[in-house]
Amino acid sequence: MTYRLVKSLFAAIAGSLALSACATVPANTDLPRASAVAETFRADMPVNPADNGLTWAQLDLLAAVADEYNVRGHGPLVITFPQGSNNEEAAIGAIAEARTYLYGRGLDWRQISGGHYNAQGQHNAAVIFSFTRYQAIAPDCPEGWGDLAREFNNRPGPRFGCAMATNLAAMVSDPRDLISPRNQQPADTGRRQTILNEYRAGESTASERSDYESGTVSSVGN
Repeated sequence: MTYRLVKSLFAAIAGSLALSACATVPANTDLPRASAVAETFRADMPVNPADNGLTWAQLDLLAAVADEYNVRGHGPLVITFPQGSNNEEAAIGAIAEARTYLYGRGLDWRQISGGHYNAQGQHNAAVIFSFTRYQAIAPDCPEGWGDLAREFNNRPGPRFGCAMATNLAAMVSDPRDLISPRNQQPADTGRRQTILNEYRAGESTASERSDYESGTVSSVGN
């Protein structure tokens, strides 16, 4: 056996061992991920007994509360009134108007609950609106990439996927989606029944198309 043949055999064996090593390395699932933590949103609405109904500033505050709750709110929206304060009756009246306003902004009555706090002796004590929302947390990415050419274990670099996870944390509408999926919406049973009725009657179940929906390949320039 010549020296050249022996060298070729050793090269082939080394190559096959390298390929088998690459094939048996388990996938690395410990990649940077965006996450979220629960926090309490709170907004204080001062109430002046001299006010006749909700002021423009109070309506703006309620609009901001409703918008934030509709996008990121979880659990009940709790409205807490100042018990024992000099403006207790005015605060209760303001809460009644606030509930009606929030209902008009898309909140269901069942999503709103109430409570009280001790405000004995306080003047113009605030009505407090609070609910649970989630704050997105971007991964703590290390600096630098290191020498990716010397990664013999076929593993991704420590910053692999970090930019995507960071962007996701910055763009997500409701950070709770990062840790738990949303509940499915109810199925459209009416549409499903319509399709079943047409199928049982031997009719076409495809949607009807108008002349404006027809598609043809353009012959311009051919």
